[in-house]
Amino acid sequence: MKLSKLVDPTFQAALKKLSTQDIPLKSAFKLKGVIKQVNEALTNYENVRVDALKRFGEKNDSGDLVVGEGGSVKLSEDNAAGFVKELNELLNSDIDVGSVKVSELGDKLSIGTTELMALEDLLVD
Repeated sequence: MKLSKLVDPTFQAALKKLSTQDIPLKSAFKLKGVIKQVNEALTNYENVRVDALKRFGEKNDSGDLVVGEGGSVKLSEDNAAGFVKELNELLNSDIDVGSVKVSELGDKLSIGTTELMALEDLLVD
């Protein structure tokens, strides 16, 4: 699965909703492992993104990052292009978080089409 899918808020909301469903114990155990992998990937992504902001962000005379209104790090035009390029390459990375068979989720599953679409790379036939 692409990292960009994992950081998508729609995917995260759908995964959270799936985790609250009444599913068989074996499937819940498997899903817990998937969620753990997703959370580790998200933590690693955020750490790398913050490190990149520190590298590319504008710094004041004392070497601290210049932060604008709303808490966003200021980037020069050249540095912004470099940051975006590296971030896009990172987001295009394949991350193995496992999968869950739809048939293993039982008959009591109650999620909508939007959630199913968001989870399509996670749920397999």
